[in-house]
Amino acid sequence: MNYDLIGIGNALVDIEVQVDDAFIKEISVTKGGMTLTSAVEQGKILKTLQAKPQKLSSGGSAANTIHGASVLGAKSYYLGRVANDDNGKHYTEDMQSCGVGFCGPGSDDEGTGTCVILITPDAERTMLTNLGVSSLLHTDNVDATIIQNAKAVYVEGYLWTGDETREAGLYMARVARKQSILVAFTLSDAFVVNSFKDSLLDFIRWNVDILFCNEVEAQAMTGETDSRKAFDKLLALVDTLFLTLGAKGSLAGKSGHDPVQVGTFPIEAVDTTGAGDLYAAGALYGLINDRSLKDSAIIGSYCAAQVVSHIGGRLPAHSHTRIESILTEYRNHYPHTPS
Repeated sequence: MNYDLIGIGNALVDIEVQVDDAFIKEISVTKGGMTLTSAVEQGKILKTLQAKPQKLSSGGSAANTIHGASVLGAKSYYLGRVANDDNGKHYTEDMQSCGVGFCGPGSDDEGTGTCVILITPDAERTMLTNLGVSSLLHTDNVDATIIQNAKAVYVEGYLWTGDETREAGLYMARVARKQSILVAFTLSDAFVVNSFKDSLLDFIRWNVDILFCNEVEAQAMTGETDSRKAFDKLLALVDTLFLTLGAKGSLAGKSGHDPVQVGTFPIEAVDTTGAGDLYAAGALYGLINDRSLKDSAIIGSYCAAQVVSHIGGRLPAHSHTRIESILTEYRNHYPHTPS
C-alpha cells in the first residue's frame, strides 16, 4: 500500500490529570514543558493524584500529527515502538481504528512508554515522560519500502533525546530525500532545542523542507527574543516554515515569498495538549493536497482549535473534516482576510 504521510517518533500512552498550579511547583518541574522521568517517579506522582479522574489515550507528538492527518483523509503510517502489554495493545488498536498503518506490539521486556500530562486551570499542559520501549526505536525499524511514493515524511524533535532514536529519524529523512520526498520536522520542545541545538541546526539545514515550531522553540533555536526575527532566521534555513503564536495565531512562510499571518478559530481552551501536533496535521494535510500555504495554515489552525477544546491530544469526534467548510468558516470569521 502507498501512503501519503509517514511519521516517526516516540509512541507513548498519555495519562492526563487535571491539577492546580501549586502541584506543579510542588514537584519542581517546568510548567508547560516536558521532563524525562522514570516509571517509578511517574507512579509516585500518580499515587498522590489517585483521587482525581485520569484519562488514558494513545499519544506521542508525531503520532498525534499522523493520527490527525488520517482523520482528515490522508493515508498515513506511523513508525514507533510499543511493547506487548496492555498499553501497547491499546495503542495499536487506537491507531489502526483510525486507519493509520502501524506495525503493532513487539516482544520487548521493557514496557510501552507513558506520559503523565498535568493540566492546570489555564489549560496549559506539563509533561512527565517515561520513554519505555519507545527509546529502543532504531534504524532497523525504518522500512524504506513504506516510505516509497509518500508525499511527505514527518520527524519529531523528541527523537534527539536518544542516540538510536535520533539516528532512526535521520535515516528516514535521508531515505526520503533520496527519493525527492518532502521532509517535515517539528522542534517539539524548548528542552530539546536547548540540549541539542547544534545537531538540530545541522539536520534542519541539510535535510528539512518544512519546519514547525512555536515561539519559545524558535527563540531558543535562534537566540532572538523577537518572534518575527526568529521567524526570518529559521526561514533562511528551510523552504517552508510554520511558527505558531498561541492565541495570536500563526505565521507561515515560504522561501522567496512574503509570510502570511493566520488567526485562531474562536474556542474555549480546556487542554493545550496536542495543539502544535494537530496544527502540523492540518498544515501537512493541506500541503500534500496542493493547497496554498495560507489555506494549509488555516486548516492547521482549525485542527489546533478543535484539539484544545477537550482533554486529550486527538481530534474530538465532533470535528468536521470537510476542508472547504473549514476554509469558509475561517473566512466568515475573518471577512477582510486576503485570499
